[in-house]
Amino acid sequence: MKQIFADEKFNTQFHLGAVNSINWARILAQITYYFYSYFSLLRQQQTTEETPASAAETLQVQYVVPTGNFGDILAGYYAKKMGLPISKLVVATNENDILDRFFRGGRYEKNSVFGDESAGGEVLDGVKSHEVGAKETLSPAMDILVSSNFERLLWYLAVECEATGSMEERAQQAGEVVRKWMGDVKGRGGITVSGAVLNAAKRDFASFRVSDKEVYPPTFSYALSDGGVRHLRRLQKFTIKSSTYLTPTLP
Repeated sequence: MKQIFADEKFNTQFHLGAVNSINWARILAQITYYFYSYFSLLRQQQTTEETPASAAETLQVQYVVPTGNFGDILAGYYAKKMGLPISKLVVATNENDILDRFFRGGRYEKNSVFGDESAGGEVLDGVKSHEVGAKETLSPAMDILVSSNFERLLWYLAVECEATGSMEERAQQAGEVVRKWMGDVKGRGGITVSGAVLNAAKRDFASFRVSDKEVYPPTFSYALSDGGVRHLRRLQKFTIKSSTYLTPTLP
């Protein structure tokens, strides 16, 4: 899809348009979710506080977001940069855990090994994965290896950690850095970023990986009893929220 939209001649002829997860207008709309949920929670907190102002001064929130193409949680990142008091954005991944591996160790790669080492794929959670394709899981909307919107976050990290000079110069340098990174992901199967880049990413993000085996009991029965399997994408969120990873004192 990105290649089609990048084809200027094709776009001129057919006037393409799509409100998918890489469309900037969609991310703008998703930013409002975070502000709406924050102020809804703030109103609830104010009903139990002695003074309304005290809740606003102390309320910090953390969001757990099931993600495949990194669009919704990127909107949360923008909301935080706009001033929303978000303590942490937690990336919830399924067995296609490329994002979890990045936030844990700074290696952004299609598999835990890449290049010649990944020939023939590997077996994780009973599902065989290959460098050329994602695993099939119970949450197919999240079965993505290279997330389109993640490139946008990489650009901000590159501006902060890999560039120097004026803002205009740093923006241009960051673009070249990300171009090289994504070229290596496509050509070599992965990259390893510097410690500075990883630490900058961890300042705002954390991550967690949930396998199909962890999702299936007991949350699968919840999805079926609610009228179908349309909620499977959300089940990663429920599993992660029950873990001890999140700061227990924060909503």
